[in-house]
Amino acid sequence: MRVDSRVINTIFIYKSKQSSMKKNNLILLILLVPFSMFAQGVGIGIKGGANFANMAIKDVSSESITDFHIGAYVNLNVSDKFGITPEILYSAQGSKVNNATVNTDYFAVPVMLRFKPISLISLEVGPQFSFLSKAKSGGVDIKSQLKNNDFGAAFGAGLHLPLGFNGGVRYVLGFTNISEVSNEEIKNRTLQIYVGWTLFGAK
Repeated sequence: MRVDSRVINTIFIYKSKQSSMKKNNLILLILLVPFSMFAQGVGIGIKGGANFANMAIKDVSSESITDFHIGAYVNLNVSDKFGITPEILYSAQGSKVNNATVNTDYFAVPVMLRFKPISLISLEVGPQFSFLSKAKSGGVDIKSQLKNNDFGAAFGAGLHLPLGFNGGVRYVLGFTNISEVSNEEIKNRTLQIYVGWTLFGAK
């Protein structure tokens, strides 16, 4: 029995349309995933601000220096009051020690646990992992004299404004002795003041 070519063409067109619809649905699903995530409490933002940095050295006088930090963050809201905010920052730090300025730059990764007693204010605390990028004193490279990694705790408070804008203050307390050569322990201490903007999603 011969099958009419028109019937074959109709079946072929129908299957092609089905395949095309499946592809379009898949593309639509992929595009909707980020928006679904944002609706469930995920947000992405940028931030930057001032560092008032110092180094704690036993029995040695040191003075703070003013520098900067800049980076991005992700808000992961567990509920209306609790959330987690991992960040990645480029943080310029250092200190004045015996009239010599030491400049240390780190890639810092704080992971902040947030609590909002009210929608306008959040309190935060969490660990910070830092990775030394460069270190100089008087134009001389001293990176080999310092440890590559630093670990500490960060805590502070934030203010949440309309349109995703925010600001806050944070203190980072270094636990690691960052010196590779000195008999005295050297630990980072940094006060940060920042402003941020949540570009997409949860504030």
